[in-house]
Amino acid sequence: MQDNRLLPLSQTEQQLDRPLHDLTLGQPATFIEQAHLREYWAIVYKRRWLILSLALAVTSLVAIYMYRQPNVYEAMVTIDIEPRRSVLQTKGDVQVVSVPNDPNYWSTQIKLLQNPQLARQVALTLDLPNNPAFLSGQAGPSLTSSLRRILSRRKKEENEQGKLQVVTDSEVDAENLTPEQLAKLEPYEEAILAGITVEPVEKTNLVNIKFQHSDPEMAAKVANTIADVFIYNNLERETQGAQRASVLLAKQIAELQLKIRQGEEARINYLRSHNLPLGQAKGQNLTLERLATLSGQLLEAENERKNLQSAYEAAQRETDIWSVPEVQSDQRIQKLRDRIGELEEKRAALLVQYTPEWPEVKKVDEQIKRLKQDLDKAPYEVIKAMRSRYEAALARENKLKQAYYQEAAAANEQNQAEIELSRITQELETNKQFYNTLFQRQKELEITSNDRANNITVATPARVPREPVGPKRLRNILIALLVALGAGIGLAFLLDYLDDTLKSAEDVERYLHLPTLALIPAPRTERLLLKGKASEPEGVAEKTALALISDVRSPITEAYRHLRTQLLLSTAGQPPRTVLLTSSQPSEGKTTTAVNMAMMLAQMGAEVLLLDCDLRRPRVHVHFNLANAKGVANYLAGERNLDALMQTYAPLPNLKIMTSGPVPPSPAELLSSEEMRRLIDEASARFAHVIIDSPPAVSFTDAAILSTMVDGVVLVVHGGHSSRAIVRRAKKLLQDVGAHIIGVVLNNVKLDAHDYQYYANYYAAYYDEEEDERDLPEGAAERGAH
Repeated sequence: MQDNRLLPLSQTEQQLDRPLHDLTLGQPATFIEQAHLREYWAIVYKRRWLILSLALAVTSLVAIYMYRQPNVYEAMVTIDIEPRRSVLQTKGDVQVVSVPNDPNYWSTQIKLLQNPQLARQVALTLDLPNNPAFLSGQAGPSLTSSLRRILSRRKKEENEQGKLQVVTDSEVDAENLTPEQLAKLEPYEEAILAGITVEPVEKTNLVNIKFQHSDPEMAAKVANTIADVFIYNNLERETQGAQRASVLLAKQIAELQLKIRQGEEARINYLRSHNLPLGQAKGQNLTLERLATLSGQLLEAENERKNLQSAYEAAQRETDIWSVPEVQSDQRIQKLRDRIGELEEKRAALLVQYTPEWPEVKKVDEQIKRLKQDLDKAPYEVIKAMRSRYEAALARENKLKQAYYQEAAAANEQNQAEIELSRITQELETNKQFYNTLFQRQKELEITSNDRANNITVATPARVPREPVGPKRLRNILIALLVALGAGIGLAFLLDYLDDTLKSAEDVERYLHLPTLALIPAPRTERLLLKGKASEPEGVAEKTALALISDVRSPITEAYRHLRTQLLLSTAGQPPRTVLLTSSQPSEGKTTTAVNMAMMLAQMGAEVLLLDCDLRRPRVHVHFNLANAKGVANYLAGERNLDALMQTYAPLPNLKIMTSGPVPPSPAELLSSEEMRRLIDEASARFAHVIIDSPPAVSFTDAAILSTMVDGVVLVVHGGHSSRAIVRRAKKLLQDVGAHIIGVVLNNVKLDAHDYQYYANYYAAYYDEEEDERDLPEGAAERGAH
């Protein structure tokens, strides 16, 4: 038997897995584009409520969040940072020299403006810990902030009359403050750092300092205080500690020179003692190169051993040695089979003229016997060869592992040594960089004079802002709406992409390349269209199975009539007499379709026999409320009286039903027997149509066995539920045994879906019109008809 596992489609099958109109040459590009746009719109329309719900929820949440945020005001102060100036004395002359623009100096000043230490100084200078309006204004609503600002305006104006006393940098140092004070100042530092923005003005020495707060007056005050504190700190740094810095620099330079000499000697000694390569050129580190080579060889050996081991273990587990793939693909076995086939053909040709006792015939028989003996031994030789290859691969892998582990140990030792070496080298380079920095600083201090004029001034002080700058509520809400719509549409396409079920006739054509015989509507849709009710009564399965008896006008009945017409016109000459119904998996409605198909054919007056060949889970007798004491299993067991095994359905006397009978222990053996073929032949001789119900094709082999005995096979697919991969597998299993698949019945299709909306509207409008005519008085109906 062939391997029945689900395998991915080959490249050729993937190329064929396209709609038929895509394969047609000369198809206009405009039509294809319109079809694609229509499909895209169908996907969006199908999940419109998901998209709209997501957009509404996200937009509402963003709108609520944005309107709960307070108004934000922004104050801006501009400072001028001039290049540093130095006074150079040469032979009694004093010259003022401007230091060229240094990018590092500018970057340092920008970072100092965003320093937490500066924020701490601003908080203490403004006494923010004793001003609860600062933090509450940041988080409170805009109305509360406005009321608080109006009530406290006079007090703020009184505080502004006095000049601020700047708290120095040394006073706010962590060593001079207790942990409790630092913890109390931390929220104010974070609030100031979160609201400040530093923006250098291009091609100028100006820097804009912006601060945002819900209180406009507080925003202006904090911005101006940041500029004042920063200028004060800069002047303090320039005027203090010049001599102390010079002495400290000289001492540090001497210590660094000693450390650098000692570090270089330690590095060279370490390289020599641990046998490390002196350079980083390619080919000098042989250990790593050998380890990389062994690693690649070990991976290849492991893959080879795993492949051979899995093949050998699978061959050992296989009960039938001839089903082992290596045995099937062995060239010697194929040649022996070909040779045996040739000799058998030769023997058959000789027997046309001679008897089996003819010497030439005996000679051929002897050759066939020897070849069959060799053929019987060949599989075991193949298994033995697989074992030998597996053991050889295992031995090679073990040797490579041993060599790899030895080389890995050496590499680990070398890596540990290199880690220590990198630490020594990094420490040495750090000392060199620090030495160069200190040496440069020493030279600058030597030529610096005692003139320490402040080079930072306030160019434009901050004013109290009048209009808020945020939050941008309308823009953010619109962006949230667009993003939510995009996410919803993307989610809709993702859900459609992940949905691999067959939902329409186009899907059947695209993925199965089979005709669709009929679309059977879902029972719930039928009730919605004809009665306007959304609830389903109990016994929906029975209602669906006997749809044409309960309501001959229903869309389900019309669908089965269409199925009957398609079945009768499916073959040229005469319609198929014996039809097998199967599905890819259970609960797809094959029994319901078989019952309704048989009843629909019997309604035409033809003699119809319904055979329940599902000897594993029979259901035909349940739909007709018949006894299942005798049936197909009894006939296959030896009882030849066909009339005694058949039962008649009272509403349709020309419909005969043969139930499954007792469930046998081995249904596949019974169905593959000659008695089953005799039953089908006898039934087809007596009846115009024989409808056969069978188990699912993928789960059991019963359907494949029966498909070789009938005129045609109808594949029942549950719309929107059956995976196309499973259905394709069922189709392949049937085609592999030579079955004639007439087409597909797409069962339980939801007519309220977008693809079939026109179908639902047709039935609803048609039958509503008929109901209106029947409700009119008799004379009015006749006048309306005229």
